[in-house]
Amino acid sequence: MAFPMSTGGAATAILLRSDSPEQTQLARELWDGYSGAPKLLDATTTPGRRKTGYIYDPNTLTYRRADNGLKVTEKQLRANVQKVTTEASRRMRKETQQLIAGTILLSAWHAEMRDLMAALYRTIWVLSIGGFVFEDDTQRNLFYLFVLTQFDWLDNFMFQLRSGVQPLNGMAMNRAGLYGLYGNGMHQNIRLEQHIVMGYGEAKRILAIGESHCHNYADRPGCVELASRGWISIGRMVPIGETTCYSNCLCRIIYR
Repeated sequence: MAFPMSTGGAATAILLRSDSPEQTQLARELWDGYSGAPKLLDATTTPGRRKTGYIYDPNTLTYRRADNGLKVTEKQLRANVQKVTTEASRRMRKETQQLIAGTILLSAWHAEMRDLMAALYRTIWVLSIGGFVFEDDTQRNLFYLFVLTQFDWLDNFMFQLRSGVQPLNGMAMNRAGLYGLYGNGMHQNIRLEQHIVMGYGEAKRILAIGESHCHNYADRPGCVELASRGWISIGRMVPIGETTCYSNCLCRIIYR
């Protein structure tokens, strides 16, 4: 669903706090089509009511398969999120390719980017709270506050494209894709907030295997240096995405 090219907090609030069928359909299509765990977001909280699908335990923040009771591990959830994130980022880059080619207007690009961001971020938020069964007005307001900054940055990106400060080139396409890649950071940062509330005292940053990791640069910390600290007070943990690599970060955080 394409919204008019309006910007700012009021426009973003309308987008993120609403619950239109079109928004829900796009969110479900992204998750069920690409996560590798279709229907996970439709988990029930009542064991024994299903023989297929998933069951969510809000006390332990864990999902289990209804057919065999096996826990869906954090590693599996990260992989699910990464698959959806990759697809959303691909679509954002494709939309920007069309903008560069002149086949769509800037207003259409902005609307599609916002829709994709809202759908992607909503799936990750819904995943973190136990599925659509827990989504209500309170959760949508919390979701809005959690992702608002990303939409402010998108508005700024749009203004830069319109003014020519950001040229329509490959750099713009890569920059657009970062809004999709933020999915991993969002998932990890929600988990960080949850573990603080649950009373965990320490956290440790774990570098993703096989990735080229960033170092301290200018006023931003690097993942290598942060990971080298080992276990630290959970309140001192730098959130994913606030390092030199920005939304490219694939690190994870563990707790004790």
